[in-house]
Amino acid sequence: MQVRPEGERKLSGRVQRRVDERRGRYAAQLSHAAELAARFGCGAVIGVFTARAGGGATRGALVAGLLPLAAIPVLIAAVAVGVRGVGVLLLPFPFAWAAWFGLCMLWGREPRRSIWCYAFAEGFLLLDDQRTDAIPVRWSQVTEVGPVWTPVYHAGADEMDPRMAVTAYRLRSADGQAHVISRSFQNVRDPYGEVGQMLKTLMPGAAGKTLPSFPTIDDVIAAYAVQRGPRA
Repeated sequence: MQVRPEGERKLSGRVQRRVDERRGRYAAQLSHAAELAARFGCGAVIGVFTARAGGGATRGALVAGLLPLAAIPVLIAAVAVGVRGVGVLLLPFPFAWAAWFGLCMLWGREPRRSIWCYAFAEGFLLLDDQRTDAIPVRWSQVTEVGPVWTPVYHAGADEMDPRMAVTAYRLRSADGQAHVISRSFQNVRDPYGEVGQMLKTLMPGAAGKTLPSFPTIDDVIAAYAVQRGPRA
């Protein structure tokens, strides 16, 4: 299907507006990445990526939720020796504990937060906030790159047989530190995210070319960590 020049111009303008909106929304992070690249001599900024982290139950909440289970042996022993009234407590105990455990999991969740990955031509930087004392890791210091496999459950699939998927990359540097880079990181300049490449293939040739291409975290790992980092 051929796209008229006027339609192509409108589509290109609409896409560019989306790109400009994203650039304005993440202007602080893009500027911060450029500042760090210049300060540490890391070359050009390849991409600024963001993802969401947290939201899970903390260890303290889990301990508090399971703590009442320690009373079960005591209650059973009391019933065995004939302590009056204790048997009545055992009947509602499972329901009371389930409610308590649910409240602990709800109140004890770790706050959701944004995490960042700055990719440079000469290195990368992982951070939870815009710390000025963060130091990038250079690609030349990466000695090993490996996938992180995680069981993934899909709706309607057999929960007892999850599918294993690569959800992150583990990069080990020369000093022995391991740096895990999640595949959930999204390029902040990409207005279409994961569906961008699919849209480019579905749209007619001329129209598909109007969609700009931005590197994904997979592209960065393949081009810089795998090809440029020395192998052990």
